Amino acid sequence: MVYMREITKKDLKKIVNWASSEEELMTWAGSSFSYPLKIEELKAYIKGANGVGSDRYIFVLVQENDVVGHISLAHIDYQNRSGRIGRVVVEENSRGKGYGTLMMKHMLQIGFEELNLNRISLGVYDFNVSAYKTYEKLGFVQEGILREKLKTTNGYWNSIEMSMLSKEWKQHNGLIKK
Repeated sequence: MVYMREITKKDLKKIVNWASSEEELMTWAGSSFSYPLKIEELKAYIKGANGVGSDRYIFVLVQENDVVGHISLAHIDYQNRSGRIGRVVVEENSRGKGYGTLMMKHMLQIGFEELNLNRISLGVYDFNVSAYKTYEKLGFVQEGILREKLKTTNGYWNSIEMSMLSKEWKQHNGLIKK
């Protein structure tokens, strides 16, 4: 059985081990965490999440009682009805099974249907082709490229900015006719 639930402190011991290298951590978290990832950083990150009126919602994907994925919907601006999906990661042994798509659909549903957001954005590094294709299939539209956005030990990474509007979510999911 596979399902999504809100993150808990008990999940952090599992997630902290997913960053096997600095590049791996930066691929799913950008520069928001330092390598090696520490549980204290993750505790600060989840503090205040998932409450009524919170500016971020953080979920994990569970398969057979084992946490195998993580995703967040953050930077929620209730006045402008916008948010940003980030920190999308699936445990290495569980990749290629459609879990990223499942997590994305779950967060989009929360954002558009429960929080009534109008716009959800995300950034994906240009070398992460499988993630880009997943987002495109879900209905995200490329808005532009932030050139050399992240400095790494091997140079700079470009970030592709993408977004989806509420009306696009509804059209893509057959909730309204085109």
